[in-house]
Amino acid sequence: MDHRLTLGGKLPSFSEIFTEYLSDISLEVEAIKLRNIRNDAEGVNEHLARIDSALKGIMDAKLALAENLRKSQNQN
Repeated sequence: MDHRLTLGGKLPSFSEIFTEYLSDISLEVEAIKLRNIRNDAEGVNEHLARIDSALKGIMDAKLALAENLRKSQNQN
């Protein structure tokens, strides 16, 4: 998942991006539970990698939000 954050534009808002990543994490956790029942360590690791990616996406979105807010404050 790759998002660019804008304030007031047509691209998704931080809240939308956050919600999407949070949803992805929830789905991956459920998949891990199923893989764990089947003793599928490789499958669990794949899901953990996706969770890590989603968490990094949230951090990137927060950074972009902070940068956009800083730029808008500097313009005022």
